[in-house]
Amino acid sequence: IIPRSNGAGGFTLFTPSEDRMESGMYSRKFLKGQLAVALGGRVAEELVFGGDEVTTGASNDLQQIRNIARRMVAQWGFSSDTLGSTAWEAPEPGMSMLPQAASETTESTIDNEVAKLVTEAYDVCKRTLEEHRTLLDAVVEELLEKETIDGSELDKLVETVALKTPNPRPEAVAA
Repeated sequence: IIPRSNGAGGFTLFTPSEDRMESGMYSRKFLKGQLAVALGGRVAEELVFGGDEVTTGASNDLQQIRNIARRMVAQWGFSSDTLGSTAWEAPEPGMSMLPQAASETTESTIDNEVAKLVTEAYDVCKRTLEEHRTLLDAVVEELLEKETIDGSELDKLVETVALKTPNPRPEAVAA
């Protein structure tokens, strides 16, 4: 599979439903699903080629993952009990009365909480791809033939290869 761009080797394009777009509201479950889905390319490379052959192709996805996880913890109060339901950062600099920077200890805790979310998402993604390796291989074959696939094409593969009715995405992969 050869990338057509200079940056991402492939990328995950999230297209939220119209309801989500209008409301701007995202549940913790939805966001955790987004994290797991965005890790799919990187984890698939590890499973297929081994850790030593992982490429830089998922770099944009990894940035997306970090941004989502950081916002979950620092803006939306979705950390574990460590930080509680507190917003430590404003959505945009200068947009609120929040202090510009948290203490070093709080920043370190935020980083640890982000790492936990990403590790959880990685584990969910890896377990899902391992359980559905046949489907992963079918997706690769389809991409080699067509270069891109959309949601309905993926649903057809799920039905024919995995012999399952497709779940709604991305909540279906959330832990």
